[in-house]
Amino acid sequence: MIPAPAPLFPLPLVLFPGQMRTLRIFEPRYRALLDHCLALEQPFGILLSRPATRAQPEPLPHRVGTLAHITEVQRLSDDTFALRVYGRERFRVDSFLLDKPYLQGRIQLLSMLAAESAEAHALHPQMMHRLRAYVEALSQASGLQFGIVAYPPEPLELAFLTALALQINNEEKQALLAATHLPTLMRRELQLLHSELDLMAWIMATLPEASARSFGPSGALHPN
Repeated sequence: MIPAPAPLFPLPLVLFPGQMRTLRIFEPRYRALLDHCLALEQPFGILLSRPATRAQPEPLPHRVGTLAHITEVQRLSDDTFALRVYGRERFRVDSFLLDKPYLQGRIQLLSMLAAESAEAHALHPQMMHRLRAYVEALSQASGLQFGIVAYPPEPLELAFLTALALQINNEEKQALLAATHLPTLMRRELQLLHSELDLMAWIMATLPEASARSFGPSGALHPN
């Protein structure tokens, strides 16, 4: 069920369908959001926040996000909350509502065109092969053990898994989340995987001692 209006939580991250994420809730306005969602047993939307500026100290976030379904809540000793959520449906905000302590919005679910197309299924084996190579390269470059337990058989699920795994900045991830045509998204991800693999190969060949510090949007490797 789509919440109407939907409680919205701007964060400096991009949540993808199929992704589990742990959040920490401490601000009063987001504790109110949590109380609302728990009382009505409904999800809330996570949107990538925009950086504050002098002209806009609290800018509105991006309009495309993912509904986060609460799977676990734990109250911590400092009276904050640890929240485990599961990303499910993508949505687009038609209009923001500012009449509560936390942000709300009128939303509509975002569909993916050509999700079951022959082109998407034809791209699936190539993407799976390149994603597997990428994960192996991340492990070699970082000295950490990365792995994917199972590669999804459906192109849409594999595309979201790839978007999650890519060590790119949030603006690039946001562009992937907002895609509306699956074959186009998959071709873009194949390009990104190719570029990232080339970069890691060059770094491991020329700067082996620095390789473990050279990946991720903030200069460090981030296990997702």
